[in-house]
Amino acid sequence: MRQDKDRTGKWLLAHHGDAILKLGGVTGFDSWKPLHAETVAPRRTPDGLIEVRFPGDPRPVLVLVEIETYPDADNDRQVLDDLMVLALDRGAVPEVVSLVLKPKGNLVTTGQSERVGPRGRTRVSGSWPVVRLWELSASDLLAMNDPGVIPWVPLTKSDAAPESLMATCRERIQAVTDPTDRAGLLVVTQILAGLAFPGRKFLDLFGGPEAMIESPVLDEVKEILRKRYEAEGAAKALRGAVVAALEARFGTAPAASIAVLDTYTDATQLKALVQTAATCPDLDTFVAGLTAHS
Repeated sequence: MRQDKDRTGKWLLAHHGDAILKLGGVTGFDSWKPLHAETVAPRRTPDGLIEVRFPGDPRPVLVLVEIETYPDADNDRQVLDDLMVLALDRGAVPEVVSLVLKPKGNLVTTGQSERVGPRGRTRVSGSWPVVRLWELSASDLLAMNDPGVIPWVPLTKSDAAPESLMATCRERIQAVTDPTDRAGLLVVTQILAGLAFPGRKFLDLFGGPEAMIESPVLDEVKEILRKRYEAEGAAKALRGAVVAALEARFGTAPAASIAVLDTYTDATQLKALVQTAATCPDLDTFVAGLTAHS
């Protein structure tokens, strides 16, 4: 998922950086444009840099963007390093938009970091706001009426069922008049929905796998998406082979007894289950082993 997130984030930064700024609390600007991060801070490439212009201010403001899938203390150290490099390069401290997409255990991103000299006499520190997507309200994002925020909606909190929420996202994106932008938003929303709702499939809502793969944008993620759909198809076929082997030997395979089979996606595990289904002494033995293995 990290590759998907990275490429999705880069596309959104390039095409809907203003929506990311709004998510990060940067508002009231007249214009914005993405910059090439690698040419500004060659020591380490931040996720994105956006140049923003505010009314009445002749000087542009640089905004450093970091997008992390999960919270981690290392995120804070990376942002501080980027801040120091950019401050040296530009002669001014940039603003920071730090987005964390999904919680994970007790890990935290604090929005603070400090570097201490070897003798402890010198300290360099920084602080910045952190936006945790799961703490934002889906209804608040939808109320912005900005198509660029729609891909982030699946990661926010909502009382709506996932299918209903995703249907709303699709409806909003379908209203986008530019076909290329509309296709891109559909792709990135599908990718981030996979992070928000692992195991759930929304392909029918987004035009099916071929629509995702044939989208004229996001060339970099097409191969990832293709491999994912091929893997999902192979896993489905192997699960079918397990059921077929059980039914051929024992006449029936009650759906309730083998429901856990649907949670298996790894091809190696499923191939082993096909072998087990073909050799186990009875259905109860298979079901007991299936439950234990899960």
